[in-house]
Amino acid sequence: QPLKVEASDFRVQVGEGERTHSMSVLNISGTAFGSVSPPAILALNTGAHIAGWSHNTGEGGISSPHISGGGDIIWQVASGYFGCRSKDGQFNHENFRTKAAAEQIRMIEIKLSQGAKPGHGGMLMGAKVSPEIARIRGIEVGQDCISPPSHSAFSTPRELLEFAQQL
Repeated sequence: QPLKVEASDFRVQVGEGERTHSMSVLNISGTAFGSVSPPAILALNTGAHIAGWSHNTGEGGISSPHISGGGDIIWQVASGYFGCRSKDGQFNHENFRTKAAAEQIRMIEIKLSQGAKPGHGGMLMGAKVSPEIARIRGIEVGQDCISPPSHSAFSTPRELLEFAQQL
C-alpha cells in the first residue's frame, strides 16, 4: 500500500529489493487476450507505454501484443492460471516463475473470482480458442476454456496469503 503519492506525477514505489519499480497510480484495467482483439491490446499497451502507465493483462495471460506495446504490465493470475498452468489446469510454479521474470512485468494481481459471474466461473467457447490463444493460455486449440469459479491453489484467507508469498 502506498504511503505517500506525489501529486506532481502520481507515481508510487511497488515491489521489494531488486524488483522495486516506480508505477503510475493511473493504469489500464484488465483486457484479456481472447476477449479483446490483438490490435486493441497492442493499441492499449502502446498507449500505456506513451503515458507511463501500466496495462493489466486480464485473466487471459500475457500475449505478444501486451509485450509489443512496450508498456509496463500487471499480470493478472486468475482461477484458470492462464499462462502459468499445468496441462490439468493447476497452478504451475515453473511456468509462473519463467513469465514473471520478464522485464515488463511490474506487478502480479491475484483475481479471486469472476466479477460478473461470482460462483459460476466463465467460459471462452472452443470456437474462439485459436492456436495463439491456446499457446498463451496453455490450453487445447478448439476446446472450451473454463475459468473455474474459485482457485485450486488455495481456499482459505490464510492459504491465499501463503499463495501470494509463494508468488
